[in-house]
Amino acid sequence: MKKTAPRSNGFTLLEILMAISIFAIVISLAYGSYRATFLIINTTEAQTETYSNANIALDRMRSDLGSLYLGTSGLLQGEPQNFGNKEAVKLRFTSTAHLVLNRAEQATGYATITYTVDEDPDSKSLRLFRLDKTFRPTESEEKETSKGLLLCDNLQGIRVLYHSNDRGQQDNWDSQELEKADSKARRLPDSIEISLLFINPDNDDSPFQFNTAVTFPGSEPIEEELP
Repeated sequence: MKKTAPRSNGFTLLEILMAISIFAIVISLAYGSYRATFLIINTTEAQTETYSNANIALDRMRSDLGSLYLGTSGLLQGEPQNFGNKEAVKLRFTSTAHLVLNRAEQATGYATITYTVDEDPDSKSLRLFRLDKTFRPTESEEKETSKGLLLCDNLQGIRVLYHSNDRGQQDNWDSQELEKADSKARRLPDSIEISLLFINPDNDDSPFQFNTAVTFPGSEPIEEELP
């Protein structure tokens, strides 16, 4: 009787190659899912941070402008600026929304609040700064060198529009110049509209835009000198 050779317990070369191929396919699918998941997480975190920064910045600006004061020495000055093709603004006004940042500072009174914008030298995005100083009637704007505190960054543009029944919509305002031209002219616009445009990393042509507006009563504040 002819005896058959015992079968080896090892794998053939073909079986090994098939196993490697299947393993590679499984790893590729798992890595793709893993990468997609973390991409979604990172995108969501970035968008959440953008929404949070926008909410903080707009809430601060609403509060400051909502407490705007135009007494005899008060002012509201706003003018557009540009950094290349990026829209920006400079905004300066008197307000009762003074933030006390140290114990030696006076807790109440009027403040001159200034919003300025500059361009980050590394990312080329815009940064919005807020400067809050106790009001001094003899203070000169040109002497101010500090930008103040960084309110938000990663901006692609900032727009401020002034709406007035008398003058329509415009991108600049100067209450002192209006008073010089006509002492009876209304020095406040009817409303101020603010738009913050944050950079969208997925689409440069479609930034994340956040808007708010502050409306003012129809009558001028009571005229009185600031202390």
